[in-house]
Amino acid sequence: MPSDKVDKKRKRSSDRHERPTKKPALQLQALPPLAASLVEEKSELAPVIATTPGVQNFKSLRWTPYLKARDNVPKSVARNPGIVSSEILLQSSEHEKMDFAGREETGEDADSHLKHYIAVVDPERKTWQMVEARRVILRGAVRSRKPADDESDEELNTMRAQRTALTNTFGTKQSRKAVQSMQENAQLSNAPAGTVTEAGAALISSLPADVASGAAKAIDVQAEVQAAKPLPTPDLSATHPSDVYSLETLVPGGQSTLRQLNGVDEWKQQVDAGLEVTTGSRFVANRVVAVVQADNSTQLQVLRLIQMLLEFARSLKGMSRDKGSGPGSKRLPARDDLRRILSSTSGTVTKSNDDTDDENLLPTSVVDNVRRRFAPNGGYLSKHDLTLLHTTICALSLHIPPQPAKDGGSNTLGGNSPNELATDPSDLRDDLRLDSNTVQQYFRELGCRIDRPRESEFSKWNIKGGRAEAQARRVARLRIPVEFPKVSRGGRK
Repeated sequence: MPSDKVDKKRKRSSDRHERPTKKPALQLQALPPLAASLVEEKSELAPVIATTPGVQNFKSLRWTPYLKARDNVPKSVARNPGIVSSEILLQSSEHEKMDFAGREETGEDADSHLKHYIAVVDPERKTWQMVEARRVILRGAVRSRKPADDESDEELNTMRAQRTALTNTFGTKQSRKAVQSMQENAQLSNAPAGTVTEAGAALISSLPADVASGAAKAIDVQAEVQAAKPLPTPDLSATHPSDVYSLETLVPGGQSTLRQLNGVDEWKQQVDAGLEVTTGSRFVANRVVAVVQADNSTQLQVLRLIQMLLEFARSLKGMSRDKGSGPGSKRLPARDDLRRILSSTSGTVTKSNDDTDDENLLPTSVVDNVRRRFAPNGGYLSKHDLTLLHTTICALSLHIPPQPAKDGGSNTLGGNSPNELATDPSDLRDDLRLDSNTVQQYFRELGCRIDRPRESEFSKWNIKGGRAEAQARRVARLRIPVEFPKVSRGGRK
């Protein structure tokens, strides 16, 4: 049976709410005909059109502009050479939590090739002026906040302290007992290697005979291993760090060698005349002017000795292993050549056969003292002898203070604390052509502590980049009592 209802077509939802096709007419101002003109401004101070994608623009912020020369500037610049030849950077740090920076587009996208203009309409004068503007994109970043910790907190925040805290929190009972035992041993190990404190002696005397003999044997082994290392002999009974490695011990031939060194008076004359002192060592070149101005003759002689030993290390040549010298050995040059090399104060050696030049050379006794100290085998240095040469140079560098000009005279502090000697190993690393880990290990074997410069020492160590630069710098400090690296007993199997 047919239905009486009439099928009607259902309208779409889009047909129900149609947008009006007719746009509302804008009420334009009745302006008279304007004369358009382009302002040819050639200065760098042009208007800025700033966009802030994803960041809310705070109108109350004040922006600091920075200008720099733009790279790859074409020879034929456009109408505004100031915009074409320079690039602007806007920066603001007035927000509580964010830092803002605005940069111009780099030219990698299509929008960067467009020119932007700002128009200024003056109805009274009937003018329409347009000036080219810069387009800057403003972006923000959350400012990282680091608490200003004290120096003592920074020293405690080491890997060992963090590992101990994790062990005490999440470790097993056995691991916590091991950490507690290590802390108790650390409290008893503040004395120099090879010596026993009163608490340690009382502890050894209270132990059974076999255990006490084992502990004493371990101490003797530590002292024997330390004495067998290629290091200068330290004075563990010294009361000041400068006496641990005295100049009488470090200098081959003692004070007589220092007095016979050539070139010291030449350095004084060059500095007094305002001339640059040319040497083959970065360590010497960065300190010779300050040492001369401090009028400390002993430190200047030590600096000349360091420069001579560095030239001695550079003069060594590799040699084959078939002569019984062992791996890593270095061959000495001929005696006359070695004398000319060590006598050079500028790092360049000129060969001459004239006998009149002998008065400008080092005495043969000084050269022989250096050979006997570091080349006891004769014509070559073994790997053990070469390490002794390097560690002796490191120990001598501790006698050159970081700021000798502030003290002068016979005062040897030079910016050091009264209870320490400190130096920056980076220059010696470059002079000896070694890596940072090797040079820092040399100073650790000498009993020094390697750490970062403190914030109060930034001016002393010429740190201008703040904490970021201090994080990458290291300072070697020698203090009393001297702590040497412990002998490794190996891990459990």
